[in-house]
Amino acid sequence: MKRFWRAFNFLEDILAGGLLFIGVTVIFYGVIMRYFFNDPQPWVDEISQWLIIWGTLIGASVALRNNHHISVEMLYDRLPLRGRFMVTIFAHMVGLLFGIFVLRYGFELVAFVHKTGQKSTDTGIFLYIVYFILPLMGALLSMRFVVKLYETLKNGGKDWMAEQERSVKSDDHSFTV
Repeated sequence: MKRFWRAFNFLEDILAGGLLFIGVTVIFYGVIMRYFFNDPQPWVDEISQWLIIWGTLIGASVALRNNHHISVEMLYDRLPLRGRFMVTIFAHMVGLLFGIFVLRYGFELVAFVHKTGQKSTDTGIFLYIVYFILPLMGALLSMRFVVKLYETLKNGGKDWMAEQERSVKSDDHSFTV
């Protein structure tokens, strides 16, 4: 199972970073073509936006995996350990519900756009392909929140609490003069 997760994480990292890099490269290409060769490419804006959006939304799952998501710790850090445990479980549950919501309604949007045959104006690409990032992101976030919940709750939460106590002790950078 560790091998699967390692490969999956690697693929996710490559996709997120690669799509962002390609998106920025396409923008650079567009600027060069427009200002140096006076030959603007109409597809550049559309494709670069899609690539950057896809890379960013896949990157949200990477950020969640690495605990780099936005959080307000001012009150959280003042809670007792058991309170932080409960808030963490609640936050993971809300995140899971959000992921399921995006997954479900993302599929509905993709199905609707596919049914209506909508295409991009500049490139002629079917938009259901572009919008597929929504259910994909919902699935990735849901999966990550399930893993977070499992890691938090395994062993009755004792492993999570022990890890929190260790991190609090290692984060204590106070000094006396």
